[in-house]
Amino acid sequence: MSTRSEATAQTRERLLDEALTLFSQRGYAATGIRDILRAVGVTQPTLYHHFADKAALLQTLIERHYGESHQRLAETIAEEATVVGKLLAFVISTFEHCCVDPRVPRLMFQTYFGPTVPEIDGVLDKLTEKRFRLVVSIMVDGLRTGELSASNAEFLALSFCSMVDQPLNLFSRKTRPKRYLTRELAEAIVHLFLTGAAVRI
Repeated sequence: MSTRSEATAQTRERLLDEALTLFSQRGYAATGIRDILRAVGVTQPTLYHHFADKAALLQTLIERHYGESHQRLAETIAEEATVVGKLLAFVISTFEHCCVDPRVPRLMFQTYFGPTVPEIDGVLDKLTEKRFRLVVSIMVDGLRTGELSASNAEFLALSFCSMVDQPLNLFSRKTRPKRYLTRELAEAIVHLFLTGAAVRI
């Protein structure tokens, strides 16, 4: 790669990196193009050389990071033979991905629960649906093998995802999320999901 090509690639990555920081901190709607330009130290034509607009920056970030996360989840789960192993692997892998760069889950939650971004309508839904379907497939396997009690696989998946995503949303905002998003917490979530919290009489 030539020096010019390397510089161009580095500028593109710096634009993505600063956009990730700003979007995850302020939200997409509250971040302006000028904020990103100022953070990177480039001109508007430079940004538009790499991305059509602010929405294209957001879409690139979401597709990149969600794609990486989904691939890792699918590979990790495929290595496990039991539903318990698959669920635990799902949570641990999700926590680890968050801890590598906490800006990523912050961006996802900011985007998903913040104001609608019409320019990328459907992109985030499509990617989160892939993740949800991965969990549904675990529940279907569990119902088929008898590891889970008879129920609706989608309801089970929704319940499980809610149990995972709430602490993810909460602790990804901490200064050191790795202190909180531990294997012990992952095991506790899976145990609670599988056994419930009621006292057995």
